[in-house]
Amino acid sequence: MKKIICFLLISPVIFTVAKGQELSSKEIIQKIDANERVHSSKAQMKQIILTSSGKKRTLEMQAWTKDKNDKQLMIYTAPKRVKGDKILMLNDGDDIWFYTPKTDRVRHLASHAKKQKVQGSDFAYEDMSGGEIEKDYHYKLLGEEKISDTLCYKFELIPTESGPSYAKLILWADKEIFVTRRIDYFESDEILKRLHLTDIRKIDDHWTAMKMTMKNLQDGGETIMQTLEIEFDLEIEDKMFTTKNLKRR
Repeated sequence: MKKIICFLLISPVIFTVAKGQELSSKEIIQKIDANERVHSSKAQMKQIILTSSGKKRTLEMQAWTKDKNDKQLMIYTAPKRVKGDKILMLNDGDDIWFYTPKTDRVRHLASHAKKQKVQGSDFAYEDMSGGEIEKDYHYKLLGEEKISDTLCYKFELIPTESGPSYAKLILWADKEIFVTRRIDYFESDEILKRLHLTDIRKIDDHWTAMKMTMKNLQDGGETIMQTLEIEFDLEIEDKMFTTKNLKRR
């Protein structure tokens, strides 16, 4: 996957492991992938951007996913400055389009643009795209460690050719329900960003991180993504995830 999170949603199903049974690294990764790649979803979300200078911006949006996050659409609804802006991601984030009513144009992002910040937030486009850990990373289990009193599996992830631009990621996933709890993003041996996933709730039989906080450890900025409402396993038409649909008002 281009990163571990899928369009700001972490949506696992509980897997029961017999007491004393040890899982292989591959089995753990497959369970995390299965949790985070849901059939479909629809969400109302709020994005709070806190800059290093103390400025605060709040954006609101609607988000849809389909086909295990292979198709993703986000539409900004507030404030007025970004209202109507749309982001479409297809093919696990390999193809990204941006539409703004200011120009009434659909723009396909070049590969290098995937590293850019989305609406000035601390999330890059590639952080929000889909994918699979098993396909997009070489992974190694480093052991177990607690994150906020939750025992987690700790993995080192080195991107493959299909993976993101980071040198490596360190990921912590809940040992019981295989929810990602934290991700550290590295360039060489330096940590660039840290993502915390909190407020885990069970919704429509899916465990969901309702709050995601991305901290920029280079400039001190921070972006909080809050899921206000979410539904899973809906029937969503494919035509919604097309460039033609982006121009519809």
